[in-house]
Amino acid sequence: MNGAQWLVATLRRRGVELIFALCGNGLKPFLDACIDQQMQVIDVRNEQSAAYMADTWGRLTKRIGVVAVSAGPGHTNALTGLANAFWDGGPMLLISGCASTQTRGMGNFQELDQVEMAAPVCKYARLINSAEALEHELIKALRLAVSGRPGPVHLTIPVNVLNAAMPDSAVRQLQMSTLSIDQVNPKSSGDQDLVREAVEQLATADRPAIIVGNGIFYANAWQSLAEFAEETNIPIFSSMWSRGAIEKPIPEYVGTTFSGPTNGAYSCLAETDVVLVLGAQVDYRMEYGRPPVFAESTRFISVNSDPNEFPKTVEPKIRIVSDSQSALQQMNVVVKHYVWNHRAWLNKVRRMREALLTKWDQHGREDRCPLSSLRICREIQPFLDQDITFLIDGGNIGRWANLILWNRHPEYWFTCGASGVVGWGIPGAIAAKLARPEEPVLLLSGDGAAGFTLTEIETALRFNTPYVAIIAHDSAWGIEADSRPPDRRMGTVFGEIRFDKVAEALGAKGVYIDHPNQLAPAIKSGLTTETVTLIHVPTELEGVAQLD
Repeated sequence: MNGAQWLVATLRRRGVELIFALCGNGLKPFLDACIDQQMQVIDVRNEQSAAYMADTWGRLTKRIGVVAVSAGPGHTNALTGLANAFWDGGPMLLISGCASTQTRGMGNFQELDQVEMAAPVCKYARLINSAEALEHELIKALRLAVSGRPGPVHLTIPVNVLNAAMPDSAVRQLQMSTLSIDQVNPKSSGDQDLVREAVEQLATADRPAIIVGNGIFYANAWQSLAEFAEETNIPIFSSMWSRGAIEKPIPEYVGTTFSGPTNGAYSCLAETDVVLVLGAQVDYRMEYGRPPVFAESTRFISVNSDPNEFPKTVEPKIRIVSDSQSALQQMNVVVKHYVWNHRAWLNKVRRMREALLTKWDQHGREDRCPLSSLRICREIQPFLDQDITFLIDGGNIGRWANLILWNRHPEYWFTCGASGVVGWGIPGAIAAKLARPEEPVLLLSGDGAAGFTLTEIETALRFNTPYVAIIAHDSAWGIEADSRPPDRRMGTVFGEIRFDKVAEALGAKGVYIDHPNQLAPAIKSGLTTETVTLIHVPTELEGVAQLD
């Protein structure tokens, strides 16, 4: 058994179902091994897309997403997806090929220090110099990808290592191993005294709040969170772009965190006296926990399974090292010993959110084309009450979706993540369909984002992963154009691409919308069609700030 065969067999034994890849320099032995080991390979047209798919797979399934690419440019193309997993704590393994170590340093083909390039956005990154080192380096990388706060890892494996015979001991160990470590679901209870103190702080607060992030999703903590919310009546926010965790509408959930006019409840954070942060990062999405979003006197309680991920810009009064589910289960025992009087505060926060929605209620209802972004989101809204995997790519249309659609934030709603990267959606939809094959997939994207990876429609057709993509076409990088006066928009506007016609040329179904009433029927039809349906929607160039 050579290194490549052992590598693929080990990945299978550890629970990896498929690999996203693009062939090239240094990768042939690995792809041969995938054939030998009957490992499914989803081969793409751009390494960036492959990395986005692995990132999506990991963040949606809680299992390691694996991407394999060639040396040099293949590796550099994959780095954006790797960074995306880093920003959001997604479990991911990037395997990059390279030429033989025997000619390393002599100017061999596509030679780069790939490890040093990947290391800043990885929990672990190594060059594998020998077959003997492959065993322990792979196992260590896989474990680190799912431990603590999950994240990406990287191995550069030269072609001579992939072709080399594995030591007999490694082969025997593989045959005996039954351990699967691909699932992210760490369990660790918090210090009971700190948990009790945290509950007391919340119970005696006048205006508490809870902010939840990726840690709630990875810990399967929704039921425990809902129980805690029902008992305490504390308003709950989810960190924008994080993994969803609010599985059904509850009175305590009031929307996402982010500056700007997308959530009327957001400004109430300035009035809070105690904030419980569960598996979330205190970052730009809540202005680093500082004024004016929070008061100087606001006390933070932080729960995180990784002690390195406690807030860095504020000093929590209480730090609990625990996964969110375990901590909430502990809190739900203690909570019954206190009297909770937060309903009036919760009602005030809810009124703030409803006031903004009322303000926008009369906008975007006109029967005209181009459509307003609000009208697009309103036409989508009824479809989100069914079991559906809903994706939002980065860009201007995502701000409108945050305003109108996020009355809850379930785990099967999925975004590009904290990076705000554009171009993730079309390949991401393929991975989402592979991860949730029984559910329809609906993607909302802008035209700028869709232009990055449009040819992956062919990949979707080749692997039978149908989905519906709504492309809001305003002929601009909407957020950037919106922030400038019309005479200062150089570099932010572009021409039209008829995405519906391009989709048809690639073998998919294309639909062009010239009246708002056509959009909902087109979505409904696409969701029941066994092909990719791309809906081109002419869209007004407008931003949230324009109507604020």
